[in-house]
Amino acid sequence: MNRQSIGKLIQFERNHKGISTQQLASGICSVTTLQRLENGERLPDFFVLERMIERLGKSVNKIELLYNQAAYKLYYLREVLESDLKKKRYKDVLKGLELYEAMGEAKDNLHKQYILKLYAVIASEMENDYDKAVMYLEDALNQTVPGFQLNKLDDFLLGEGELVILLMWLQESSRLGKTVSSFQTQQILQYIERICDDEEIRTNIYSKAVWVLGDLLIGKGGQVEALKYLITGKDILVANGNLIHLPQILDRVLELSKKYKVDYYRELKKQRDALKDLFEEYGEVWETKTIDLWKNYRQLEVYLVSELCFEARKKKGQTQEKLAQEVDIDHKTLSRIENGRYTPKEGTFRKIKEYLEIDRDICSTRIVAEDFSLLEIERQIAKLNHFRQEAKAEELYQKLKVQLSLEWKENQQYVKYMDTLFDFELKRIGAKEAFHRCEEALQITQKNVNIEDLDKVILNRTEFMIVNFMARCYDKLGQKEKTIDLLGTIFKGYKKSKVDLKYHYPSLALLYIHIAGICEDCNRFEDSINWCNQAIQFDFQCKRGLNLGFMLEEKTYALDRMTGDRSKSKSKYLQAYQLLKMMNKKSHMLILQKYYKEWYGEEIDKPIIKN
Repeated sequence: MNRQSIGKLIQFERNHKGISTQQLASGICSVTTLQRLENGERLPDFFVLERMIERLGKSVNKIELLYNQAAYKLYYLREVLESDLKKKRYKDVLKGLELYEAMGEAKDNLHKQYILKLYAVIASEMENDYDKAVMYLEDALNQTVPGFQLNKLDDFLLGEGELVILLMWLQESSRLGKTVSSFQTQQILQYIERICDDEEIRTNIYSKAVWVLGDLLIGKGGQVEALKYLITGKDILVANGNLIHLPQILDRVLELSKKYKVDYYRELKKQRDALKDLFEEYGEVWETKTIDLWKNYRQLEVYLVSELCFEARKKKGQTQEKLAQEVDIDHKTLSRIENGRYTPKEGTFRKIKEYLEIDRDICSTRIVAEDFSLLEIERQIAKLNHFRQEAKAEELYQKLKVQLSLEWKENQQYVKYMDTLFDFELKRIGAKEAFHRCEEALQITQKNVNIEDLDKVILNRTEFMIVNFMARCYDKLGQKEKTIDLLGTIFKGYKKSKVDLKYHYPSLALLYIHIAGICEDCNRFEDSINWCNQAIQFDFQCKRGLNLGFMLEEKTYALDRMTGDRSKSKSKYLQAYQLLKMMNKKSHMLILQKYYKEWYGEEIDKPIIKN
């Protein structure tokens, strides 16, 4: 997706919601900057773009970002600061904030806001100075929302970052004896539901909100009302397979439901215990006393300009000297670009892209659309496919397909792949034809790249889905070792990236599942167990829970086959089942129910009705 499309996407959503350019730009950039973005003339700073998308109530995770080294360095610095803050290394945080404040970007409102937010945490946690914390948070909020008043909440446009600061302010104010009414509690939650219409954004912010507001309600004797909100928060987290805040919310719900909803408590406790045991087995901290409201949570896909240029040049077989000559730039400049020490100007990057036939732009989504709702439909299709509901997924896909313009390579590739996927899953074509059609789809954006050389590239999400499907075709054709080799080759490509692997979570999570299962099929049990362990650890690192039950089940089954003894695995299958139940993975639950009855002669749980 190019900058024109990103601008149109933002303009469409802004107009759709009746948000003026002044409202969207207020406190974060000039109206002129926003107008240039919408006209496709210029992309703003990545942090500004992120806040714009937040204020539209949408998730930046739906966009792949091609970062320059400077922007990624700032993101990395924030992660280091937050890691130190989580570990209560306050002196290290203060040193890091000094470094941050010395950077040129620190003068911008969004960076000032972030710095003030962390100073507020230190004032509260290290100094127990809640007045000071409140002062910092009020200053932080006013950086981008000047003149904010809680009693006029509906008059202001707040993104996720600003809502987090508001919740922090409410929490710190409550420590000074100030609180909000039940009406204000309801008003804040309704505001979040209305503004954050994207499920990913709502998942993070709503769970934080019910934690803070639930505390305030409990303090006033409103346990039943608090329980209602907390259960909603838990359901939203689980629906998105999100582990962030889940231990805290689960334990709080159990604490309250033990008195007010006994049957619900008994069922939920089994699921909580299964998750808690897995946390402890893998050395993860089961934190239940507090939620770090300040903690950022992003699952966007990140790529580096420097890596992209280097990979494309190598694929084309060009030296730096030759490329510099062809695009008429200094060789030293190109070297600095590839080493991440220099950000190419827009014209220079365009020349390099055109010569190297690079299809990715600064920002990209898996499809090119001018409506965020189409991106949400694409996500819903992916989710239905994940749960093996192909017929429903295809029905939704056909509605999406007619709205996509095929002038864009991204859309051509997506349509080619999805047509192939559904034709195969619904048995209209065989594995051999599906494989060749996937090869053609891959060539749309990866010209002249052989699958044996995929360890030399870092695939984007759609490209990965295509190659992963090709690996499935190898399996269907009885070439299981080729499946393992191909998946291993892809993994090597991702491992070479300078970007943290968590920024490629959706692709790598699927890769782990696929390769663990195929290794078990090939009787490579130790390899399968190793991949399962990596998958579970990766899920914990990324705060995701959808695959935990399945990977635990797969690991246990591979171990049973390796030892030939299933007698000691009963508790592990029960644990896996409760994790599947927590995440509402009914198809996997039904399979495990069946085999558990065969293996142990008893029901694993009350039978569920298949939809």
